[in-house]
Amino acid sequence: MAISTSPGAHSELDIFDQYVAALRKTPIDEKTEHTDRAALQALLQWMADQTSTGIHVQHEPKRVAEKGAPDFKVTRGGLILGYAENKAIGENLDKALKSEQITRYRALSPNIIVTDYLHFIWISKQGMQRETLCHATDLESPRYRLHADRVAAVTKLLRAFFSTAPDGIGRAQQLALALALRSRLLRDYLGEELLRQQRQHKEGRLYGLFQIFRDQIFHELTLKEFADAFAQMLAYGLFLARLNSGTRTVTLQNAREFVPGSFRLIRELVDFLGELEKDEYRDIRWVVEEVLSIVNGLDLPAIHADLSFRQRRAISRRLRASSEEEHRLFERDPFIYFYEDYLKAYDPTMRKGRGVYYTPPPVVNFIVRAIDDILKSNFGIVDGLADHRRVTVLDFACGTGTFLLELFQRIFDNVGGSDSGRADLVVREHLLKNLYGFEYLIAPYTIAHLKLSQYLRDLSHPLRDGERLQVFLTNTLEPVEPQRNLLLPAISEEVEAAQAVKEQPILVITGNPPYSGHSKNKGRWITSAVAEYRSTWEKSEAGLEARKPLGERNPKWLQDDYVKFMRFAQMKMDGFSFRTTGPDGKAIEQAVQGVENGIVGVITNHRWLDNPTFRGMRQSLMRSFNQIYVLDLHGAVHVAAPDGSKDENVFDIKQGVAISLLVKQPGLEHGVWRGDLWGKRLEKYQAAADGTVGSVRWEQLDPVTPFYLFARQDRSRREEYQRGWRLRDLFPVNALGFQTHRDAFALSFSESEMAKKLRDLSDVHISDEELSRRYGLRSNRDWSLPNSRSAARDLPEFHLQEVAYRPFDDRWCEFSDLTMDYPRRELLDHVAGRSNLTLLAPRGLSTPDWQHAFVAATPARSWTHNLWPRGVLRRW
Repeated sequence: MAISTSPGAHSELDIFDQYVAALRKTPIDEKTEHTDRAALQALLQWMADQTSTGIHVQHEPKRVAEKGAPDFKVTRGGLILGYAENKAIGENLDKALKSEQITRYRALSPNIIVTDYLHFIWISKQGMQRETLCHATDLESPRYRLHADRVAAVTKLLRAFFSTAPDGIGRAQQLALALALRSRLLRDYLGEELLRQQRQHKEGRLYGLFQIFRDQIFHELTLKEFADAFAQMLAYGLFLARLNSGTRTVTLQNAREFVPGSFRLIRELVDFLGELEKDEYRDIRWVVEEVLSIVNGLDLPAIHADLSFRQRRAISRRLRASSEEEHRLFERDPFIYFYEDYLKAYDPTMRKGRGVYYTPPPVVNFIVRAIDDILKSNFGIVDGLADHRRVTVLDFACGTGTFLLELFQRIFDNVGGSDSGRADLVVREHLLKNLYGFEYLIAPYTIAHLKLSQYLRDLSHPLRDGERLQVFLTNTLEPVEPQRNLLLPAISEEVEAAQAVKEQPILVITGNPPYSGHSKNKGRWITSAVAEYRSTWEKSEAGLEARKPLGERNPKWLQDDYVKFMRFAQMKMDGFSFRTTGPDGKAIEQAVQGVENGIVGVITNHRWLDNPTFRGMRQSLMRSFNQIYVLDLHGAVHVAAPDGSKDENVFDIKQGVAISLLVKQPGLEHGVWRGDLWGKRLEKYQAAADGTVGSVRWEQLDPVTPFYLFARQDRSRREEYQRGWRLRDLFPVNALGFQTHRDAFALSFSESEMAKKLRDLSDVHISDEELSRRYGLRSNRDWSLPNSRSAARDLPEFHLQEVAYRPFDDRWCEFSDLTMDYPRRELLDHVAGRSNLTLLAPRGLSTPDWQHAFVAATPARSWTHNLWPRGVLRRW
């Protein structure tokens, strides 16, 4: 018996009678949750039509159980009004409400119906309401008739559901969070589809795009990372399309036409949306339609106001300052929090792992003004950064374009403002031709294009047909030979243009490179380039220079990404060569010309200033640049200012940071100068905003062999210090302390607790998944859970050992690689199970006063004494 859905033709009681009759057609014990969906859809559509015009109830069949879209999607005017999810008659709806599936849907929409055909639960912003039409036993009785009050109650609930207006978004922060939730789902579905195509269908377009990105952008790219990047790009690409669609609704079919020609690569990638019509992308399509609903429902005037460079509303984040102070310091970039808010909701661990942090505008402002002042005072360039004939600038890790935006603003300031007569010439002949940005993550790359083009539009200098910003999607640290392809022609042009910039002389290099000790930039070219820092040039008694290897047994800090970016900048200044493939397929050596004059202005981790591991890097930079200025902003966690007051970081990170200005200009006095900023974060922002390179209290240093420290030293005591004995000479057996990388499992407060963990590790009745869940274990490069479990089962007994976890905090462990990544051979051979002492001392000091020694009678953990940055254990 079909349900008539003509509005007004029947009363609610008639419609529900028809609905119940349709449910009775199949015996309850033969039903599944899918059996009566047609009847439910007809009922919901009738109720929607009674409530308002233009509401569409669409059934979304799932390809995989518990995956994909909710059972019914409810839309109005292209916007998602809500969802309906149905279960089989008699299924426990309270249990369903607690499921991961419903939790996921609730994160996407505050308007959801959950039903088993007879019981209806409406989830809204106000809470949860329930109504029951009838019970399963009622369907089995042919004499049962619906009660009018039950019909009225369910009708009222459904009408309230259909009367809920789709959420409109008018603030950038709301938009970032909404896009993040949907991007996260999209990433997961894209990842699954990529794996399927890798196994079954490598000719698939999605997998083809992955191969292009891996070959042309980042050679170490994984399927998971590409799914992540592509999901973010699609979300922001659709937002970009909506910004340019005017009054028209953006759809899967027309999104590409609304992406401007100046965003050609993004437009070609958005063209992938046409693939979503295919059945294999059903589980992806509904999430993209979610994003479309979000962007189509935007309050565009409000979003424009929020991201306007004209209005620049303060966006308070309670950054330890009043909103007025924060506004004054941060008003230069209305996009400042846009990608940060997105990443916090999307994947904060990815943000940390990639070193993705916005650079505070006051710091960027100081660096850019310092570069501008040096160009004017040292290089005699009257217009500074605005000189379009002599100045070229590269931000080698541009992210969302914070440095490039500051450069644009400074250049406009130098020519009298964006309304001056010279402004348009500067835009066309300089900003769009001589200022470059490199970024390998496609989401910040997209935002950089969006932000900078919006800035020019707001200042009445919009991009014209055929024009584009010189911001390129590329890995700064990898030379790439462009490869033509039909699937994504724009990527070839992007790579070719980026490589041309890598090979041309650049006067100024600036930016905030990522800080990541576990670098994924392991290409042969940059790895061999950084090897330069593993030795120093020293003079023999005969006065001849020769390389002296540093002999560092643990040079991993030289592999940090920021070190590699600084090495790239140095080589761009000096000139370098790399191997590439010629037209005949043979390898050829390609030379890149350096510059006679140049400036590098960056903010990085400050560890390189005085850590012994970096002495080769410091000397190498001194050989390349005539003058080096470092302004240490400090901010390392657990380190106080010299007066004992709290010292805060300008970023939300643990390691301290420093601004470096490296000047190459023949004839300049050679030297290294240092300044320091201690104190609270806001005070540092204020000092950066108000200070100039000329106002900093610089102190000239005297970095000399063997360590070439960029740190203050009492020269009068140097001779006395040099007469002392080196700890490494006294204690030839030395090493870092042990590192478990899973302290919660590998260390215990008692011997019995540790023994219990080891029994669980070797227990064949406990699965790897259960053990991982119970103890938070996961394999990594240096330790495998399955291998460790197998080894534990082969041991006749465990040898438990007390160790020094922290000062006066001894704990128990199985001291071996059974549970640890690095137990350290020196400790295994000379300390574990022996009557021996270890002297703990650092190779560098983190505080002005000496408080950096400790003695342990057992193996000690790295970082054991938390008053110093890196503990070194020496066998007594």
